Amino acid sequence: MNKRLLITFVLPVTLLHAGCSSSRTVFRVPQRIVGEIMVVGNEPFTKLAVRADDGKMDLISCNEEIRQLLLSHQGKITELFYDELRREKSGDVINVIRVNILSK
Repeated sequence: MNKRLLITFVLPVTLLHAGCSSSRTVFRVPQRIVGEIMVVGNEPFTKLAVRADDGKMDLISCNEEIRQLLLSHQGKITELFYDELRREKSGDVINVIRVNILSK
């Protein structure tokens, strides 16, 4: 009887709950943002960020190659392409996949 209860009620409810629970990650097709690259936070916990023309600031997650490029272009206007936006307590974090430096 207990196995039958588990299979017919508990297991489906558990799977349904797991499938319907909200995620903090929002997946998107590649999106574009243009803004000024900056470093925010205090050492040793600094993070890369981009500030758009409307004043909105997003933290940046990226691979090491893109990170070094952005660090060397702080204060420059940059076009960033990202494929993921995560909403975290510290703010929105975009996963940057490609960069185009617009200002020299």
